[in-house]
Amino acid sequence: MGRWIVVGLALIGAALCLGSCRSPAYAPSGDPLLDLRNPNLFTAERSDAARTAWAEVRAGVRDRARTRSAFKDLAWSQQTPDELRLTVLELLVRDDDPAGTADSKRLVGLMLPAEPSLAAQAMLASAAAERGWVDLTPAIVRSWGREIPHIDDADRVERAALAQLHPGKDVERVVFDVFLDPAGVGVGASDAASLRLNDRTRSDAWALLSRLDPEGVRRLNALQSASPRDPDSARLVSGLLTAWRELSVLPETAMELEWLARLRGETTETAAQENASWWAETRAGVQRLGQVQRDGLELRHLEPVRWASLHRPGWLVASRSELLSELDAALAGRERFARTADMNPQRPASKERLRDWDDRLSWGDALAILVVDEGLRMPGVAGALFGHVGADREDTTTEYGGVLEFTDDGARVVLFPPRARDRQDDNRFVASADMVRYSDRSLAHYHMHVQGTRYAKFAGPSDGDLLYARISGRSSVVFTSLGADMLNVDFYQGTGAVIDLGVIERP
Repeated sequence: MGRWIVVGLALIGAALCLGSCRSPAYAPSGDPLLDLRNPNLFTAERSDAARTAWAEVRAGVRDRARTRSAFKDLAWSQQTPDELRLTVLELLVRDDDPAGTADSKRLVGLMLPAEPSLAAQAMLASAAAERGWVDLTPAIVRSWGREIPHIDDADRVERAALAQLHPGKDVERVVFDVFLDPAGVGVGASDAASLRLNDRTRSDAWALLSRLDPEGVRRLNALQSASPRDPDSARLVSGLLTAWRELSVLPETAMELEWLARLRGETTETAAQENASWWAETRAGVQRLGQVQRDGLELRHLEPVRWASLHRPGWLVASRSELLSELDAALAGRERFARTADMNPQRPASKERLRDWDDRLSWGDALAILVVDEGLRMPGVAGALFGHVGADREDTTTEYGGVLEFTDDGARVVLFPPRARDRQDDNRFVASADMVRYSDRSLAHYHMHVQGTRYAKFAGPSDGDLLYARISGRSSVVFTSLGADMLNVDFYQGTGAVIDLGVIERP
């Protein structure tokens, strides 16, 4: 990534700031540090002040540490105009003083994984590559792990930076090495903060690998040939290979990777015992499947497989087309209500009929929809749901949601009202960490659109709901109020498929 790209991005950032202006009553003071901090000045004037201050640092007439501190304050603030942020960042990362270089490297490593500005993201990744900061490879991988709409992974600046830092090495292998060794030192971290960072880095690297290798062939080959050097990585690789060997699944997203780790027993003793029992039953169900049925299995399909093996064994030997035919018959005659709110050019119409999706539903998808529909129609579920509707409608700080799961004698919905910090507004549900952990062996997540009694225009998932289903890997259901005694039911998943399952009435 050459310097001309960074300059070009800076010009883009400058163009975004043309509307920034100051009152004629304000003028530069002549003190560069005061001027660059002054929001009443033109952005270009503040940027000039930053360059002047840095020239004085290089001339030895201004304190380097104090100037760097002022620059970093502006760099970290999202309120700083883009042009000024890019200016101070470029000055910081070009600092050739040994202490300044070390501080800049730390700054890039901290900022890059979560930097929201595409221009700053490109600058930071390019600077790391140009300066040969190989030990920032994990930070670059985490940055690349964040998807950017309309930019292909092959065209990402982080990919170019990794290729420059690791010449002659396959970039996917670089990412896999970060997954195996997130600290970059070949040994496990000892302090809690480093352990958390390592876990996050592993998860982000895996999610990126899943995008680069959607079929999973290269990931599986890399896992089978891996030689992890620390216990955490060895345990993770072993768990992934066991999941593939026994359940025919590999997690796709970061949340799915963490989900699998918990299912493998890395949790409380009681949950570990329950997970082990669940795993054994699920493994027995999966082993009854043919290869065609196993193709495309995902973590969210496993509970349907386990339950069907015990209660609907005929479904396990049915073909995909047979499952879809049975589902089509079950849905025939049910009243449907398509979402009409929030439609846009990217989502011009809500497609919620089985025929809209049947050619893109896997065998596991068809089974999951059948099993979810079965669970929702079991005794006690509808009554509990309408109780949750009442609680949700009275609470105007959030939407409500929870977990659909099977019990020894049927099914139930378990409500998880969001915690105080997750209550953003009455039009959004945020699944708590407790809910996510609790639901590892469950059938689906659910939430409600019941702010009004007659809410049919919101019957179905929003774009945000679909995004959550994708990153979580969960089968999901949304219940929408159609009247005092009626709820519309929509099943949806991360692939974008939405299937209207009809109506549930108050018992």
